[in-house]
Amino acid sequence: MIHSMIGFIIAAWLAGGPPPEGNPGVTVDQLRTLLVEASHEPDAEIAHRIASLHLSERLTAADLQHIDDALYPGPRTGEALRLLGDSSAFLDPPPAEIPARAAPSIAEQQAMLNAAVQFVAVTLKRLPDFFATRTTQSFDDLPMEVTHSGWAAVGQMHADGTFSQEITYRHGNEVVGARLANGKAAILSGLTSTGEFGPLQALILRDFVHGKVLWSHWETTRTGVVAVFQYAVPASQSHYEVDYCCVRSYEDPTANSGFAPGGIANAYHGRPGYHGTLSIDPGTGAIVRVTLEALLKGSDPITDGGVAIDYGSVAIAGDTSYICPVRSVAISTSRSQIAGDFTPRMVKRINEVEFADYHRFRATVQMVLPAGSR
Repeated sequence: MIHSMIGFIIAAWLAGGPPPEGNPGVTVDQLRTLLVEASHEPDAEIAHRIASLHLSERLTAADLQHIDDALYPGPRTGEALRLLGDSSAFLDPPPAEIPARAAPSIAEQQAMLNAAVQFVAVTLKRLPDFFATRTTQSFDDLPMEVTHSGWAAVGQMHADGTFSQEITYRHGNEVVGARLANGKAAILSGLTSTGEFGPLQALILRDFVHGKVLWSHWETTRTGVVAVFQYAVPASQSHYEVDYCCVRSYEDPTANSGFAPGGIANAYHGRPGYHGTLSIDPGTGAIVRVTLEALLKGSDPITDGGVAIDYGSVAIAGDTSYICPVRSVAISTSRSQIAGDFTPRMVKRINEVEFADYHRFRATVQMVLPAGSR
């Protein structure tokens, strides 16, 4: 049954048609097979077909690197694969990346969670003062056109701009520059993340005391095996704020109106329930990956919103390394009214964030002597 399904998917994919009805998603291995079968196709055509897929498991950075090394995809295919991986960020990795290792005892699980609390409360508070650059590349599925079945995206997701901001971390607090590198005001559409340098982890650890936390699995990463826990927080106990506004019109970038006729809001502010995962280094308690998906309603202006953040060892002060965010992805689906047509339609946006250029913040003082003095 599995082999016949993947054969069906490959046949439809190579013919340029949509995935079959009821398709549960392709695995990473099946994706590799699809790419090999289509390797003779033009780059743009492969990228367009990738945009029609969805995965049943996470396409990790290691998987992407293996595909790149083996198949040398073109630039459009490479970007489409990266976005496909972004969309799979909240799934479990392929079974091959889940070690066949016994689950820890309840006592061992509690010890790891306690170590994570200690890591957030103590270690992250001791980060030195530093500068870093947060670069956001934004993608969406605009523009849109009318089809026989309603509004639909034209082609695949595409880039909608790149924005760089300087982050200053001083005295245990993160300060994000209000302006972009080019001096213009920082106005980003879609869902963005904040609090990556500790506040977000602290919020989750505080909230799930009143929610649920369960052992999930071990996972192999570039830095070793980590322990993955699932958590869920109800809206009644949530301190996670979603502040969303707004999806800009593709034809009129200034059209950020908060309400459309009929009172349909295109902005959202609230504290929804949420769930996700925490990936913890069992030896140190360091949180090396966080995912968070808000439990939003289908009637809300934003119907899906999730953030996945990856952490790594970063040298800031000479040879001293610290665990800091290195990459995150924020994915949202929202209602929008575009180009004067007030019929609600759904817009998907992916914001990819890279954290780089970490360097120590130091104040310097230069003494200037009066003229003629020695």
